[in-house]
Amino acid sequence: MSGSEQGVGPHGEVSAASAADGGAGSRSVSSKAELVLTPPGDGRRTMVQRQAVGSFVTHPTVVEFTYDGDPLALRERWRADVGSPPCHMVVDASGTGEVPGPRVAADGGSFAVEGAHPWDLTGLCMKWQDALREARNHGDLFVTFDSVTALLQYVDLREAYRFLHTLVAGVHRVGARGQFYLDPEAHDDRTVSTVQGLFDSVRRLG
Repeated sequence: MSGSEQGVGPHGEVSAASAADGGAGSRSVSSKAELVLTPPGDGRRTMVQRQAVGSFVTHPTVVEFTYDGDPLALRERWRADVGSPPCHMVVDASGTGEVPGPRVAADGGSFAVEGAHPWDLTGLCMKWQDALREARNHGDLFVTFDSVTALLQYVDLREAYRFLHTLVAGVHRVGARGQFYLDPEAHDDRTVSTVQGLFDSVRRLG
């Protein structure tokens, strides 16, 4: 399921960027935080994740921030749909308290989870920074945040903006590439426009 796709600039203007932006074949992939405007559903997100991972020579280390609540299922879905990263770290914001211990996959890839309550932005920020510091030791790094829409169920726009600003700064600091997802139909135009301003680029999937 590909849908129609547009690249738009950080303030909503349409740009010429295509779905396959980023130089494939180069190990040194420049740091970039991208906001992906897309309805819920794994199909579209898997598509753009594959495109991003394809811009690296080999599968990068992955850090995922999720409100999903099942890090192990998230890991298996990534391996089935996108590929097998050398290291896969999950920041679990579901608040379930069930954080599996570190483990090593059959192919040698490692997996670890950090967890905190969804209202605890300070704790989540610390877990995010810890995961980025650890993951950067394993080579190229790709990060995802699923999702801004979920975040806005727990905090107001002002708090979310400050939190996302810190997370995006972390992406740049470690030289990673990142995708943050937001369902534009779930928010008013002001909210979408405000969030867009935080990112290097914005992509809309329809």
